[in-house]
Amino acid sequence: MNIYLLSQAMNLEKEDIIEAAGRLVLQSGINELSIEELELKMGISHAELSKYLKRDKDIPIMLLVSLETKIMQLIKDVAISNLSPENELQALFKNLNKLFEQSPFYLVLIFDKHLAERDSEILVIMRRIIKRAENFLLQVINKGKHENIFQAEVKTRYLVNRILVSFRLLMNEQRLAESLVRDITLLKSKNNAD
Repeated sequence: MNIYLLSQAMNLEKEDIIEAAGRLVLQSGINELSIEELELKMGISHAELSKYLKRDKDIPIMLLVSLETKIMQLIKDVAISNLSPENELQALFKNLNKLFEQSPFYLVLIFDKHLAERDSEILVIMRRIIKRAENFLLQVINKGKHENIFQAEVKTRYLVNRILVSFRLLMNEQRLAESLVRDITLLKSKNNAD
C-alpha cells in the first residue's frame, strides 16, 4: 500500500475523496464509481469513507457539488474584479478552461449521457450550475450592451445560449481528445508489456 495513502487515511478530507473519485472516473469511467472502488483506490476503510459517503450515488453528487462550488467561486472572482464586460467574459472562460484542464473528470461527468438518470438530485445540481452560469452571462452581456461595448442587435438570451453551446462544444472536443490520448497511451503500455 502507498505510504502517502496510509498517512492521508488518518486525515481524510473531502478534497482527497474528490481527487480520488476524479482519478477513478478518468481511469475506469463513471460506471465504476463506487464506495468499494474508492476504498480500494485510496487504501482506506469503509468506516473512514462512510463519514462522507453513504451510497454509491453520493459520489457523483459530491463531484458535481464540488464543480458547482468551483464555478461559483470563479464567477464571484470575476464579478468582483472590476473588469470591463469584455474582459469579464475572457477571464471567466479562461478560468473555466483552466479548471477543466486541471480536473478533466468534471468534463467526463457533465458529458455523461446517463448521469442525470441516476438520481434526481444530480439533475437539479446540473440545472443549477447551468442557470447560475446563464445568469452571470446575462448580467455581463447586458452591462456590455448598456456601456456600448457589445453592439449586437441579437437578444441577450440568444447570445448567452450561443456562448454556452459554443463553450460546451469546445469542452466536449477537449474531453474527446484527452480520452483518445489516454486510450492510445493505454494501448502502447499494453503493447510494450506483451
